[in-house]
Amino acid sequence: MPTTTPQFTLRRYQELFEQAPVSIQILAPDGRTVRVNKAWENLWQIHEGTALRDFVFSADYNVLNDPQMLESGIAALLRRAFDGESVEIPSARYDVSALGGEGPARWVTARAHPIKDGEGNIVEVMLMHEDITERVESENALRLREERFRSLVMATSQIVWTNTPDGRVLEDSPSWRAFTGQTYDQWKEFGWLDALHPDDRAPTEALWHTCVAARAVFETNYRIRCTDGSYRWTAVKGVPILAADGSVREWIGANTDIHDMVMAELALAQRLDREQRTSALLGKVAQAARTLHKILSTEEIAKTLVAEVRDILQAHQAIVALADAGTGVMAVHAVSESAHYAPTAPVPAAGRLAVPLIDRAGNHLGMIEAVDKIDGAFTVEDEAILVQLASIAATGFENARLYCSLQEQDRRKDEFLAMLAHELRNPLAPITSAAHLLHLKASDEALVRRSGQMIGRQVRHLTSLVDSLLDVSRVTHGLIELATAVIDPMGIVAAAVEQSQPLIAAHQHVLTTSGDAGGAAIVGDPVRLTQVLVNLLNNAAKYTPPGGRIEVTVARHGEVVSIDVRDNGIGIDAQLLPQVFDLFVQAERSADRSQGGLGIGLALVREIVALHGGQVAAYSAGAGQGSTFSLTLNVAASAGAVA
Repeated sequence: MPTTTPQFTLRRYQELFEQAPVSIQILAPDGRTVRVNKAWENLWQIHEGTALRDFVFSADYNVLNDPQMLESGIAALLRRAFDGESVEIPSARYDVSALGGEGPARWVTARAHPIKDGEGNIVEVMLMHEDITERVESENALRLREERFRSLVMATSQIVWTNTPDGRVLEDSPSWRAFTGQTYDQWKEFGWLDALHPDDRAPTEALWHTCVAARAVFETNYRIRCTDGSYRWTAVKGVPILAADGSVREWIGANTDIHDMVMAELALAQRLDREQRTSALLGKVAQAARTLHKILSTEEIAKTLVAEVRDILQAHQAIVALADAGTGVMAVHAVSESAHYAPTAPVPAAGRLAVPLIDRAGNHLGMIEAVDKIDGAFTVEDEAILVQLASIAATGFENARLYCSLQEQDRRKDEFLAMLAHELRNPLAPITSAAHLLHLKASDEALVRRSGQMIGRQVRHLTSLVDSLLDVSRVTHGLIELATAVIDPMGIVAAAVEQSQPLIAAHQHVLTTSGDAGGAAIVGDPVRLTQVLVNLLNNAAKYTPPGGRIEVTVARHGEVVSIDVRDNGIGIDAQLLPQVFDLFVQAERSADRSQGGLGIGLALVREIVALHGGQVAAYSAGAGQGSTFSLTLNVAASAGAVA
């Protein structure tokens, strides 16, 4: 048997040390590195002949002072080994690049074992490393995948479940319980159906049993009751997992929360439906506008409008009320009702929708009202449409009134021309007769004198007619210039009475004057103001039956002086009253046209008074009730000279 020498034994241990598969690092009692094996070099990629290896073996490097060892707590564990204890060192990550190396960072576990001499003194510490980098990275990758999977489930609101081959629930599903609030006992078997919306339970159960029997994929949408009692839409898909023999081993499925998507789709569908209905309504509104703009009769517009409102807003009743142009009093002009409308039934506040009719100048023309919507209550969109229809109708009513006004003005123009022709012809006939007599009997002095007087009267009458026409033309074109002065209003009254006296006397009227201006003076053109009063007095004389009464009343009211001309004549119809100061407007003429006039006197009165900064108004209780014309002029700021 060969003899084993100490040298051979030492060499054997050296070879074992070098070829050991485990990384071994021998440390001196002070923490310096004194020896490493090949496995250590390969682990840390620190090979013989490199600067880093020289550094590790130098007095400048000590494992007990290595920053990474200190930070990870490994240095403290190693000190226990240097104190004589065999120490297990947990996994730790060490990066040799911190020392200037090029090797990769490694995860290792280690064991530090003290080596003692015969007397128990520690001569070395053997540090053995086990490379667990691949295992740690695999575990980290697995943990990362699991975290990603859990995050994915949480992010997509996934509810994961498994069922038995025959479709029953046996295994717990924490995600189902968290979502629904059901306990396991409530969820197991077919208890999960109780968490579904009542309307979804029966069709879902039937589909599930059908898919289980056919071993087909179960896929549908249903609503699940949440822990707060609300229901949310989920998309569910269950897949059969087959065994090697083709039988169903189990079912695996998942529910995905799609509530927000379903609600968004529903909202979109509702919005599209509203937009389609709105588009259709706007089309009807446009058609209604075209129809209303073609009508020039107020009554026809009102009738058409209520029919269009009922059709467009789907109401049982529609009403149009218009304000009287003179009094402003509202009156119903048109009503449209459905065949099933019960006018005696109470209408709730939500069942009535009304908007005003306003013209372009902001004047209130009336009101349009929709009552008792056929289906549901009136909406904001309905109100907007009614406002649009009201705007269209108001324009139509305004145009109709303008058209009627133009027709009325055209009629008045024709009447005026006829009256003018008559008034001009009346004096021409006597003038022609007088001229003829003068030609036949020029030697008859009495006849010549009477004929001359007749011609003079008729010429003066013609001159008066022409002057009135010229006055209207000048006023209309702003060509009148006032010769103003500070005057006594009582002098104006006296002059006017004097000029009108012959006509008043001819009609056998009784004229009285009363009151005074309280010493106040006014600023104005005495000729034009006398013309105004003469027109008022002549009108009273012409439109009062013979033997009537005419009263002139003067009064001061603060800073104004009023002059009223009152008669007990034929009066003014209520419909004519607001228009008496318009050009060519006059009361009905007598059959023999004895009242005369061109219908321009009162228009001239209004314009002249307006030029003086005053006002004139007409009042009458109606036909046969007499009339009163009230003239109001401002008192002069200072007395001064009175003309």
